[in-house]
Amino acid sequence: MTDSKLEKLRSKSWPYSDADPAAFAEIGRRVAEVGRRKALIHYSKLANGLVLRMAHVGNGEPFELGVPEWSDQDRAILGEFLGRLSLESYTRGAFLATALVTSKGTQEPSEGFWNFVEELGLFTSTSPTRRLTFWTQQVQLAHDWYANNTW
Repeated sequence: MTDSKLEKLRSKSWPYSDADPAAFAEIGRRVAEVGRRKALIHYSKLANGLVLRMAHVGNGEPFELGVPEWSDQDRAILGEFLGRLSLESYTRGAFLATALVTSKGTQEPSEGFWNFVEELGLFTSTSPTRRLTFWTQQVQLAHDWYANNTW
């Protein structure tokens, strides 16, 4: 990835994760734990029980993602948290942490993951075989990194 793309993403605004740094840190901790166990986790399980509080969401009242159902805003919040987490993991260890987070239905990352990968300039193919290969490599890199490093 070119330094200009990385710098552009580093300078990006992260209003949701900036609004609740404790929740962002907890998401990072949960993904790191999954990585240390050399496992994967579904989006809903990752968010399960995580209570967020953001002044500009729900009048600042505490809330959980996906409760009672996943809203577009819930998806946007988790997507931003995961995008920022992948940017940090790429900066620290040249891997995408969120490769470890999958949809329950497909057992693969969502289109949000692929959009972020494309935004980073790391991968642009829509070939299912090439996507699987790239994703598998990212999962292995994440597992290896978390096994040998602390988040």
